[in-house]
Amino acid sequence: MGIRTEYFAAPTDEVAATALRTPGGPADPDQRTDLPRFDAVAVPSMDPFVMLGGLAGALSGRPYGEVTAHPRHGTLVCSGGDEGPWIVTVSQTLADDLASAAPARLARVAREWHATATPAVPPRELAAALLPLAALAARAADQGYGLYCWTSLTDDERRMTSRE
Repeated sequence: MGIRTEYFAAPTDEVAATALRTPGGPADPDQRTDLPRFDAVAVPSMDPFVMLGGLAGALSGRPYGEVTAHPRHGTLVCSGGDEGPWIVTVSQTLADDLASAAPARLARVAREWHATATPAVPPRELAAALLPLAALAARAADQGYGLYCWTSLTDDERRMTSRE
């Protein structure tokens, strides 16, 4: 089993919860308009709990336990059942830190974070994941939206099929 994660912007928890009804995730196009339902980015292997807690700590310089104690860090908005999908919140503090971070700072954070990231992810991969996530955070901030994470369990066979 693996985990599939898409981060997306929405104005409220209620609107974010509607992403649960999109079987392909928040970036799945609306069949009427062929446009994505939400401004979203797929960030493989960056779960909204442990990995995002590590990122929040690395960006803010605060301890992991402090950033993960934030009331909006990974708070469940809605659930599709035991195997997902689930929609959880991203703390506004982290969203603001991401939105204001320049690419050079994100690369530096990725190098520092690499030493403590669980699971271990190469710094180059971390930096490549942080750039689109930071851009999403900046767009969300411009609109006054919050960030959310749509997460679903996947199996190796489904992942291989989706790549073909």
